[in-house]
Amino acid sequence: MSAEKGKKLSVGEHIRQTLIRETPRQTAATWATLAYLLFQLYRTFIDPLPPLILRPIYVAFTGLICFLYNPAKNEGKAKICQVGNTAIDWFVFVTFPYHIWYTLSQYRRILTRIPFLDPVLLVDKIECVFLVVMIVCAIYRTVGKALTIFCLTFLAYAFAGRWLPGILHYDGMTFQKLVDLLIMGNSGIYGQAAGAGSGFLYWIMVFGALFSTCGGGEVLIDLGMKLGSKSRDNSGPAKAAVVSSGLMGMISGSAAANVAGTGVITIPLMKSVGYEPEEAGAIESCASTGGQIMPPIMGDGAFIMAELLGISYLKICAAATLPACIYYMAILLLVHLLAKKRAKLTAYKPMKVETKPILPRLYLLSPILVLMAVIAMGYTLQRAALWAIASVLIINIVSPQMRHGPLYIADQLLSATKLSSGISQPINGCGIIIGIVTISGLATRLSSVITSLGDKGFMWVGLIIAMLGCMFLGMALPTVAAYLTAYVLFYPTLRAMEISPLAANMFLFYFGIFAQITPPVCVASYTAAGIADASPWKTGWRAFGYALCAILAPFVFVYQPGILMEGSLVSIVHDTSILAMGTIFLTVGLAGYLLLPFKTWERVFMIIAGVCTCIPETVSDIAGIAIALVIIVEQIVRRGRENHTGRTGAAPGDGATAASGQ
Repeated sequence: MSAEKGKKLSVGEHIRQTLIRETPRQTAATWATLAYLLFQLYRTFIDPLPPLILRPIYVAFTGLICFLYNPAKNEGKAKICQVGNTAIDWFVFVTFPYHIWYTLSQYRRILTRIPFLDPVLLVDKIECVFLVVMIVCAIYRTVGKALTIFCLTFLAYAFAGRWLPGILHYDGMTFQKLVDLLIMGNSGIYGQAAGAGSGFLYWIMVFGALFSTCGGGEVLIDLGMKLGSKSRDNSGPAKAAVVSSGLMGMISGSAAANVAGTGVITIPLMKSVGYEPEEAGAIESCASTGGQIMPPIMGDGAFIMAELLGISYLKICAAATLPACIYYMAILLLVHLLAKKRAKLTAYKPMKVETKPILPRLYLLSPILVLMAVIAMGYTLQRAALWAIASVLIINIVSPQMRHGPLYIADQLLSATKLSSGISQPINGCGIIIGIVTISGLATRLSSVITSLGDKGFMWVGLIIAMLGCMFLGMALPTVAAYLTAYVLFYPTLRAMEISPLAANMFLFYFGIFAQITPPVCVASYTAAGIADASPWKTGWRAFGYALCAILAPFVFVYQPGILMEGSLVSIVHDTSILAMGTIFLTVGLAGYLLLPFKTWERVFMIIAGVCTCIPETVSDIAGIAIALVIIVEQIVRRGRENHTGRTGAAPGDGATAASGQ
């Protein structure tokens, strides 16, 4: 319910309309969301519950809320499918009390039992079946078929591994062992992923929702649009898209959602000044996707990375800063060169941006500073999120521009809780996958095979295999789920190749993110294509080309960790400078323009120069720089020749023709 609408209603009427909805299902969803919100407040401020109580209740509640808010789409489906969907809904609703009863009544026994030695009871088996069915069906409702099939495949692998060949062979497990693994400890569904989802991740999502709706999100978008509008060419709308989408991408943590939110403004602006629909969609999807690698807030995955590595989140931010800045430098340079390339074909159209004054509203961004400051002081991520939420609420009270009522704030808390339930489903599914992969030894066997391929100076072979695996996961799964799954499957491999823990995690994180703009499945690009009225396939490949600098960067910082702020100051400056130089060459080649439009051979060789410079070898760096210098000199000479021809009119050709035409 909007703030405006809320102000027109009395307090009692507002509460009634919030808690009593149009249908019984919507009313039940609101009450379940409120109950889960109160549970989070209780466990945060009154009684910090032990993990074996907190995590099961979190999984059960988020599953229930997910089903209440996501009814099955029965239109056009066979009668048996409609009956099946209704049966699944009622199954989840009816079994929810059993999950709560089981958690509270069996806690003492599970806490003191010896895993895989003490017997598994009938109540345990029933709970496991109920829980797995709920999680798999909830994933299908919220994420889709890909992760559902992925979870079912690993569940089948747990029993069918004994019949599979090679590294896939596994002696298999009994149903009793599977129950023990998944629900009777902190190694399956209730593992680290559920710990993050039930703990600090919830409050970080609440902070993001309150920050966005209480003025901060609007300031970020307006700031990006204002900065972009300063360009004195037709690149203004594209630069505005890059800046505003990048800023909002930090908060939203979802590339597709960010495209949908900012793209409706930026994509039509880009098209209006001459950008092709595919170009506009690709630029928007690249900018929105990159927000998840841009500090100070890098989406949910980066917070989980800090938890897995056991290091400060600020160290993650520091490591990501230089690669992220180089990436956005490349995107801004690209849109600038594309505008210059078509400058003679399209008349300059000043970009009109009407926003409220930004400077008086910059204080609305202070909660981000509070979040980072509290983390820097050594407090936990949850404590930092709570302080940041408190700062948003204080600003909302004292600011004459805000002052939303408590009912509006309550609405936003309920909305954030609803959002967290949807994001939690892939996290819960990852618990199933992680548990089975770990106990079966699949990750260890996969690691040994890839490591053997990467031995003897051919580490890049192992990296390419890991990259393809991460890209495959990122195409099918949300960012957090893709990163967690890649962490289990490929992190041991990268560590076995003596890659530092931070570089290995950043490698996995990057490719899980940029798979969202990599064909054939690129959700962010397809979303942008729908807004731009462009070909999804062409938009996806165009975005992949524009983001090529990000595809190469993870390979570079594995070999040259100075880019991640690891090592001496000299190595940091050297490694960053080389990557930035190679990225510029590559971007110029992709744009096909420097001083003049490139000829085909110039474009090909400039792209080669960029790739060679990015390759972390001295010989390739020298070769790349030399090739780029040759092309730059050729451009200078050709422009001088064309300018001379245009002034004198002495020589035939395009320049003389253009001069006579003027």
